[in-house]
Amino acid sequence: MLLLFTSIYTIQGKNSAIWFNHFNINNHTLNLFYLFTFLGFCLYFLIKQTTKKVNLFKSIDYLFSINNLLVILPYLFFVQNVFIFLFLLELVSVLLFYKLVSSKIWFKNSTNTKQIQNNIPQNYINMVFFQYWVTFFSTIFIIYFYINIFYIYGTSDWFVLQFLNCLNIENTSISINLIRVLLIIFLVSIFFKLGITPFHLFKIEVYKGIPFMSIFFYTTYYFSIFFIFILYVLSDFLAGFIIQYYLMLVFMLCFGCIYVIVLLFDVSFLKAFFTYSTIINTIGFLMAFIAAL
Repeated sequence: MLLLFTSIYTIQGKNSAIWFNHFNINNHTLNLFYLFTFLGFCLYFLIKQTTKKVNLFKSIDYLFSINNLLVILPYLFFVQNVFIFLFLLELVSVLLFYKLVSSKIWFKNSTNTKQIQNNIPQNYINMVFFQYWVTFFSTIFIIYFYINIFYIYGTSDWFVLQFLNCLNIENTSISINLIRVLLIIFLVSIFFKLGITPFHLFKIEVYKGIPFMSIFFYTTYYFSIFFIFILYVLSDFLAGFIIQYYLMLVFMLCFGCIYVIVLLFDVSFLKAFFTYSTIINTIGFLMAFIAAL
């Protein structure tokens, strides 16, 4: 890791394509990488100190998974094509699922510290079930998008796709409706994986089945870095496809606002409240982003 950070720091001020043109490194992505890496280590230190103060400790599986998530997630900003994005997305999904499965809280017994009491949440099985199938179906849709877009354009590079799309708009050699359907499938699968409204029903079950420490990590570091990356994808990697997906974002935002308002007054569970608060904040940022487009 020290050699990797050193090599990345030495190319500051350049625009380089590394690892067989899968990673694109420039000043902007490097700044995001340094920022989220620093925040990740601060968050890891905070979680470690908090678990000590409240007489609570995690299993080695939980620490291993959360440490790998903190290290791997910032590399999303370096992706150059759809293939490496799918690869990192699956790697993060496996680590996240591993973290959620191992996110049982272990308490020290006050009478005998050698005895450990396992506290399994009531909705733990539901959380594992929903997270697994959401990851599975969203991955299938992204693979479907990747296969079709590679078959149509012969590449999955973000910037080459935008260039070929501009040529296609002038020549109309490829059906615009087909590209629009593929982009909708791609964006819906990503929003479904993150649980952005109105595709957030599974997130309520996930929140109910994990402890508050995992909710803190899930709603701060994991969700924020993924949401910022998706905005980065829409505004930079898919900027040439704005005409195809803009109306879908507007419709999804309007429907999501109405849907959240209807469900907002039916919150009777604290973890469900955290879920809806995250979703409402996401709607606000998404609304500002769509207005900026």
